[in-house]
Amino acid sequence: MKMKKLAIPFLAILLSSCYSTPNIPGFDQEVWMVPITYCDQSKLELAKVLIDNKDQLLGEGQTQIKQLLGMPSEQELYRRTEKFFYYNLTPGDTCDIQTIRRLSIRFDALDRAKEIMIIE
Repeated sequence: MKMKKLAIPFLAILLSSCYSTPNIPGFDQEVWMVPITYCDQSKLELAKVLIDNKDQLLGEGQTQIKQLLGMPSEQELYRRTEKFFYYNLTPGDTCDIQTIRRLSIRFDALDRAKEIMIIE
């Protein structure tokens, strides 16, 4: 019985380490992880790189997306167990930016990224 108790956590760690982070050419993960500052447009530029390479992201699971982009700014559970991740790309109330932009990633019920876009 003790072996079963040890096997379950070991199996969970083993399975979670099997996920690989998607490699997107031109995407700088270190710059992405820096919090948005006054008038910063770097995340918007990196989001455009992601959109240009969305074929490499479509079909990836939430775990892989979180490994690449970190925790989303906001999550939304939608009908039929679809889920949306939102990542803020522009500062909210600073600078002269009139429109706040976010990266939106939609996941289907099977945990696969199905749509990636920049929204206002």
